[in-house]
Amino acid sequence: MARAAGLARLACLATALVFGSCFEGQALWGERCETDADCGPDLPCQDDGVCAVERRCSGLTFDLQDVRPQVALLLDHSQSMRRCLDDPTERERCAQAVDPPGLSRWDGLVALVHTLVPEFADRIDFAAVVFPTPTLISEQGFCNLNDNSRVPFGTEDVSAAILDAVPEDIASPPIGENPLREAWSDLFPPLEDGLLRQRAIVLVSDNPPNCPTKPKIKEDIAEKLDGEVYPLVEASFASGIPTVVVGISVMDVLAPLLAGDSMIDDVNPHEYFNALALAGGAAQAGPEHYLHLRDTAALPQVLAGLRERLAPLAEQVDACRIGIDAAPDYPNLVALDVDGRMHRADPDCDDRWAWRWRDDTHRAIELCPAACDRLHAGAIARLRFGCL
Repeated sequence: MARAAGLARLACLATALVFGSCFEGQALWGERCETDADCGPDLPCQDDGVCAVERRCSGLTFDLQDVRPQVALLLDHSQSMRRCLDDPTERERCAQAVDPPGLSRWDGLVALVHTLVPEFADRIDFAAVVFPTPTLISEQGFCNLNDNSRVPFGTEDVSAAILDAVPEDIASPPIGENPLREAWSDLFPPLEDGLLRQRAIVLVSDNPPNCPTKPKIKEDIAEKLDGEVYPLVEASFASGIPTVVVGISVMDVLAPLLAGDSMIDDVNPHEYFNALALAGGAAQAGPEHYLHLRDTAALPQVLAGLRERLAPLAEQVDACRIGIDAAPDYPNLVALDVDGRMHRADPDCDDRWAWRWRDDTHRAIELCPAACDRLHAGAIARLRFGCL
């Protein structure tokens, strides 16, 4: 008899979870309560004021900052970035303080960063690496960088921090070689809070990388390709992190094996950037798979191309779409608390304070309009995962 009664109570609870009936109290699992009478049979009101079988059930707490996508900016500050954007043969004059004949390549990069970072910083968590580190060039060689070149994710007022790290060329003249592989290292911190955040890399450079693992003297590296960068781009995309490649005044010519010509031997920069863009998974159609800031006139087009790639990431935040690293064991026993209001999933968002699963994988949720508005207004939300 006892076993039959227990099975009956379990059946009643299951029915209640689906149909919201079969008991005196009106609250279901995960909803607010004051006493056990507010909950269903065998569903007590816990000390934290929530109807739940056991308090040991896990949860995720987050705010808007926690769910923004992460985008790492890799910004080439090597000496060739002093060249004129509109005249690649002019090496220095566009970076001089007095009467420059036009924008330098670095000026073009500055224009991109100073436009896009403030535009998206409220919805995208940016980090930046400016390479190489100028203060290390005279002390340690042409390929070095350290943490002074990095603006990490989660930096307070990150927009101002990145703009400070990307000044005009007369304030910080480009210098040194291209240690892109070292700049690539440890870009993203591990995800440990149970949330999935979309991630991407934006590389802005004018030449292929040329700093090997252990450079000795400048003559050993200036005209040699670092072949280890391409596999890094492939591996990043395979792990779900695409790379958007922006080339600046990229030359479409195969460099000869000629010492002292400042070109990477036996490499066509245009073909290299094309291959890199394809490997990064964010290539554009046409003969140029990378975004090409070939001259000043191309600035609006490149800005539009970057906006096109960043906007979908920002839209996920606008719509409060949030990924989680693993589907819960009991997707029907998940509730969302925003501002002390606990709500079950509502596929149609008739309850504007509720939420819904994005698809049947149960790896992403979307907050309904009122809950989303509160998250954008600074509220802290909590997902509570049930267990039996």
